[in-house]
Amino acid sequence: MSNILAPNGRATVTVPAADSIAVFTQGQVVVSRTLGFPNYPDVTTPLGTVTAGQTVFGPYASGATIVLESNSAVPVFYEVGVSAQVQQGRLNAQVQVAPAVVADGGSMLLTVADILSGIVTATPTASRNVQLPSGANMDLGTEFAINDSIDWSLITLAAFALTLTDGTAGHSRVGSSATAATSGSAARFRSRKTAADTFVTYRLS
Repeated sequence: MSNILAPNGRATVTVPAADSIAVFTQGQVVVSRTLGFPNYPDVTTPLGTVTAGQTVFGPYASGATIVLESNSAVPVFYEVGVSAQVQQGRLNAQVQVAPAVVADGGSMLLTVADILSGIVTATPTASRNVQLPSGANMDLGTEFAINDSIDWSLITLAAFALTLTDGTAGHSRVGSSATAATSGSAARFRSRKTAADTFVTYRLS
């Protein structure tokens, strides 16, 4: 799952040695590299501008510090790795990664990656609570600015309800939190960053 930079946002990304960074947007993002020299201030050098497409920068033999600066009102996706490639957000198509599957059990916990997948499913053997990630974990797993959000769905694949509960800290809920107790029933949510390490998830439908 690729990382997300919010519209008109800025991110500094550390690329490990021998890795590349793939950058994709349907708008425009400026990509620069920060270089450090002994006894001199760091220097940021432009590498290029990505416009309505994907560009891979690297690999960097000794690693690199890359700065992304979005110039448009659409998100930027980026992926770091040996064979870096952004899989979502492609032009002319709505790309959906494989839905996340949460294992049934007495303690069911969503991860940040589950929410970022956009679709979360589970096959409960009884009505279950599903706990949201903490606000701190949501902050670690995203590049969201305050008031950025993501919409996602929770689907039960059995005749038992799934009910969201608050994260351990910094992640609360507004509105009804349960799916219907019917196989195939879905609930739609929006998770919004309200402050550092603090998120609120709203029931949409």
